[in-house]
Parts: sequence; structure tokens; C-alpha cells
Amino acid sequence: MQFSFSIKESLLKVKGFTLPEILVVIVLSSIILGAIVGLFISSENLFKKTKPVSDVLEEMRSGLATLDFVFSRWGAGVPCKNNQCQNNSNIVPCDDFPPSDPLCMNCTQGDFSSGCSEVVFYGNLYGLGFVVDNKTGNMVDIISCRLENDYKDDKPRQCYYIWHQNGVITDNSTNKPLAFSFNSTPEFNSNNTDCINFNKTPNLTIPAEIDLCNSSITYTSNTTYTLQPGDIIVRSTQMIKLYVKQKKNGYWLIMEKTDIEMSKYYGIKSSINPIAKLKDADSFKVYMAGKGVRIRAIFASQSSPSQFFEIIKYYGR
Repeated sequence: MQFSFSIKESLLKVKGFTLPEILVVIVLSSIILGAIVGLFISSENLFKKTKPVSDVLEEMRSGLATLDFVFSRWGAGVPCKNNQCQNNSNIVPCDDFPPSDPLCMNCTQGDFSSGCSEVVFYGNLYGLGFVVDNKTGNMVDIISCRLENDYKDDKPRQCYYIWHQNGVITDNSTNKPLAFSFNSTPEFNSNNTDCINFNKTPNLTIPAEIDLCNSSITYTSNTTYTLQPGDIIVRSTQMIKLYVKQKKNGYWLIMEKTDIEMSKYYGIKSSINPIAKLKDADSFKVYMAGKGVRIRAIFASQSSPSQFFEIIKYYGR
């Protein structure tokens, strides 16, 4: 009997948790679960608060990258009136193309003293090349820095200016720059060849004879020009406009660029691209700063709640 009682007592001891133990487990589980839920809620709230901040910083970086590039090309490769470039101490308005000063700029909304919200200027946003040598068979060797010859049946070839000796080749009757395009031949089959890692040797060979973009005019009684060593090939000038535009999802900084020659000869329309989202209509201002400009922009996040980031930056050449 004593032995039987000991076995039952032992079985009772290992049968399961006691009520106090179960209560302790429930309390501890509730505490852990509450901590997990609280941590999840806190992290979600933190994400909601930091995401707009991260978004507006990314919006600012993207917008500044475009502005940096555009203003680094301001006035670059722009021909001057009568091949006589003026060097003014301040920014002057752009007259009829080609301008007297390649670093001109027009304010078409507001003014430069109190802040201009729409500016227009000239620059070269694309490639150029250098003719370094003649080859046999009427070919020339070129150092290409993103030259293009994107020729298709439904798309005209890009237009280029030729800088020869002391200036751009011009029309003798109007003194305006003449625009040329490359022949669509198998020899020029490498678009956008760059010269970043220049190894002192030409990276492109093309026909020496190039065509006028406008075949109705002539250069020295011809509609072609023969490239010579020392010539510099520069993509035709782009007219660049920066302004603010209201869209369905807010205000945006817009860049509109127009190829001067291709719009004139081929009717190519302007390219309109949103750069970055802004806070409101007054969030982009351009001020004159000597020969340069001071830009004030207030960028906005595309996520909610909206966050804003104001920057002030100077550009000049």
C-alpha cells in the first residue's frame, strides 16, 4: 500500500503546470506580446515620419544633379554673333541667336533682383568631337566625346556646328552659324562613344565630307563641308528654359530644352521634363550674382505628410 501511494504521488507531481505557474506564463507572454506590438507600432510610426524626410532628400539630390549639369553647360559651345564674343561683368539679356555673350540669360517671369521664377539661356547639353588627322579614302580620325549620328527614316540626323580656326563656320550672307550633319554611312556606327578614359588615340573614323542640315543654303557654293585637322565639332545649341508648373500632384520644377537648329529645319518640338517636386509656385527663384546666379529652391517630398527642404546654391562659369 505504501509503495502504491508513492507511485500515485509521483505521478501527480509530474502531471502538468500548477495554476500559479500557468498564471505566471500568461503574464509573461502578455508582457512579451505587448512589447512586440509596441515595438511594431513604434517602428511603423518612425517609418511614417522618416520616409517623407528620406523622400525629400532624394528629391533634392535628383533636382540638384540636373541643375548642376545644366548650369555646368551654360554658355558652353554657344556661338557668338559675328564670331565676336563679349565678356560682360554681369549677366546680360540674350539677344537674337546667336547671342553677343554666350553667358546671357533672360528672365521671362519676375526679375533678377527680387527673384526670377522663369529663366531662359543657351548651352550645349550633348557631345562634341575633335578632328585630329586625315586618312586615305576621304576619311578623318576623330576623338569623339559622345558624338551621335542617330539616323532613321523617320528621324533626322543631329545638327552640329564646326569650329574652324578662330570661330564657327557661318553663312556669308547672314553671318549666322551653319549647322552640319554626318553622312549616314556604315563607317559611323558608334553612337555616344565617350572620351572619359582618353588614351591619346582617336576613337572614331568618319567620312570627311559632311552635309548642311539645311540643303537650301550653301557654304562656298556647296551644300557640304570637308572636315580638316583641328576642327572642333559641337552639337547645335540648346535653348534651356527652367520654370515652375502646377500639375495634378503639386508643383514641379520643369526643364524645357529646344534644339535651335533641329527645331528650325526639321520642326523638332521642345523636350519638356519635370526635374523635381517643389513646395509651391514661389519655390524656385533665380537671382543675379555678378557673372553667376544664385538659386533658391524649396523641394517637396512626393509622399505624405509632405516634407520640405530649402537649398541655396550659386552657379557661374
